[in-house]
Amino acid sequence: MSEHFIQRPRYSAAIVASHPARSHELQRLVADCGCLLRHFGEQCDFLLVARSSVSDVEARDWSDIAVYLDDHDSEALVWSDLDGLDEAFAALPVDRCHFLVDTPDWQAIAILTGVAKRIRGSQLHDSARDSEILSLHRISNELADFAQTLASIAKQDGAPQVRERPVSFRPAPQGLLDSFATGRAPEPSARPQDVRAIIKLRRLRDRYFQPDLFADPGWDIMLDLYAARQEGKQVSVSSLCIAAAVPPTTALRWITNMTAAGLLVRVQDPDDARRVFIELSAEARDQLDAYFAAARNLAVPAI
Repeated sequence: MSEHFIQRPRYSAAIVASHPARSHELQRLVADCGCLLRHFGEQCDFLLVARSSVSDVEARDWSDIAVYLDDHDSEALVWSDLDGLDEAFAALPVDRCHFLVDTPDWQAIAILTGVAKRIRGSQLHDSARDSEILSLHRISNELADFAQTLASIAKQDGAPQVRERPVSFRPAPQGLLDSFATGRAPEPSARPQDVRAIIKLRRLRDRYFQPDLFADPGWDIMLDLYAARQEGKQVSVSSLCIAAAVPPTTALRWITNMTAAGLLVRVQDPDDARRVFIELSAEARDQLDAYFAAARNLAVPAI
């Protein structure tokens, strides 16, 4: 590991891992990043959580971790696969978590060394819609810088190049939705089969061009949730990550930021406290209704 990274401010970290071999790997990562190793229960900046399967984590384990994060003002790095993601996402305070879904350990270097600053206290709920959009745009730019940092670290350490291409949220022009805020109500929303057809066209495009050329996970997420609501279906976090058509870790960042911006909402599964569903907010639904009504009036595909 380059001395350049070890000289950064020293953070502390504790490890919660299911197997001794995995714990040893994470201890080496902590040492390489110049962090001080603590025991779970002691005050630390980061908690590294790695479980090999869903069965390794009982409900009380997640509860203990969630309480620890709140009590110690700490952040968690959670290694998971899609099968275990829903339970972790439902139990933990997502604003304090970095979910690393099927990703190698080196992608945590920027977090543990302090290169990536956790976005906290962002004022994303301004009364003006334009302010919300610009705030989300600013967050997206910071995430893009974060991805570039990871790519640089990977190149220096001889690790494989990061395959995630920074995705930028493009702010809407001011006043774009003003025409729908007044006057007559928008026409009925698009049929779910029409929205699914749009999604199929977007995936068809990926067969002929590099997928990251047109990557737009925010739009894919909203389309999937819009169609699912009309179909009477509920969407889990893991399913939404697949629908986003980007690596799961990238999709989770978008889901978290879009929730903070008021575009998405978390809904507890009434039959299983270990799972939450994601839905469009009422405002986001209204905006999509207006969008599809405008697209229909223009007689163009709403892709």
